[in-house]
Amino acid sequence: MNSSDRKFENELCKVGVLRLFLCSPIHFKRSFSLYLFGIFCLSLLTLLALLQLFRRFVFFVGFGQVPCAEMKLSTLLGNEEDCQGLQHRLWRLVPQQTQDIIATGILLIFLPLWYFLHFFVILPTWYPAFGEAWVIRAVPYAFFIFNIYINWSFMVYHGPNGRNTVLPNVVTPGFKFCHHCQTNAPPRSHHCPVCNVCILKRDHHNSFGGVCVGHFNHRYFIAAILHFWLISLIFLSYSISFVSLQLEGGITVGRLWQIFIPHVAFAFRFLTLHQFVCVLMMAFNMTILAFATYLVSAQAFCLWRGQTRVEYLMDIHAFNLGLLENIRQTCGSRWFLIAISPVIPSPLPSNGLSFHSKEYAREATKSL
Repeated sequence: MNSSDRKFENELCKVGVLRLFLCSPIHFKRSFSLYLFGIFCLSLLTLLALLQLFRRFVFFVGFGQVPCAEMKLSTLLGNEEDCQGLQHRLWRLVPQQTQDIIATGILLIFLPLWYFLHFFVILPTWYPAFGEAWVIRAVPYAFFIFNIYINWSFMVYHGPNGRNTVLPNVVTPGFKFCHHCQTNAPPRSHHCPVCNVCILKRDHHNSFGGVCVGHFNHRYFIAAILHFWLISLIFLSYSISFVSLQLEGGITVGRLWQIFIPHVAFAFRFLTLHQFVCVLMMAFNMTILAFATYLVSAQAFCLWRGQTRVEYLMDIHAFNLGLLENIRQTCGSRWFLIAISPVIPSPLPSNGLSFHSKEYAREATKSL
């Protein structure tokens, strides 16, 4: 072990949270690799266990063989109809599709452990954990991560169709008949084959939560991916610096091939196991940032054109009212505050059943 590796290990051993793990008799580089492998295994096992427990709970309160009334849950809620309503809401929270289960597991289990790794292993490389310099940086980073999950929870809770939306009983101009739902659907609504319901102003089905992004929860999705993009960019910069410390001489032009094809470099002994894991970690951060950049770019493009993702694919341009008005229609009247916190009210100008179009904007301009 050279002096730089010994100094790096000693610095990490100062972290109180990981003292027992990093300063154990096991060599640090091997334990670091095992830690990353353990994150993956723990994420998978925890996801399967939580999903199984939640499914058993939902069946226990009425989806199984025992009636809900006999479980005394209806007594707590007031009547059996309320009990069945709770069962339905609980069951909707469980992702049903395989891709939804995997994506939700990554979001709720793997990413928090991944962020924990950056806070308590990578960041203390330069700033001792819980020191002043560490706290100054960790607090805003934690704020970004907190906003990701609080916006995600609001997105799932409110849903694309809101909680109090009532369709009119009479035929309304602009509505269309949905053969899947056997009902009249408002303009800009589209049927989701996964949710099996018509979604108001449907943008896309979000696997990270198993819920569609539509009229009433679109702002929360946009705010979540903005914070996701910011924290991904920050952690990638730390990851690049961290890898540069692990490679002798840093990241040079001559070693770029080891960054892009690390498995080959590891197979031919150009990289140690520890260096290989560090490079993979940086590559994973690059992948996360690329994915976040795609999400933000796609939403920015659709906001600029006044479209949802579905309307972009169907080449519909009837609702482009200009960039600022498009943002207001999607994110509400206080759109400039949605990045601070989802609890800040930002009323939407539309009820999700009718929308202003280009023709309406032209007529309003002429009347002025």
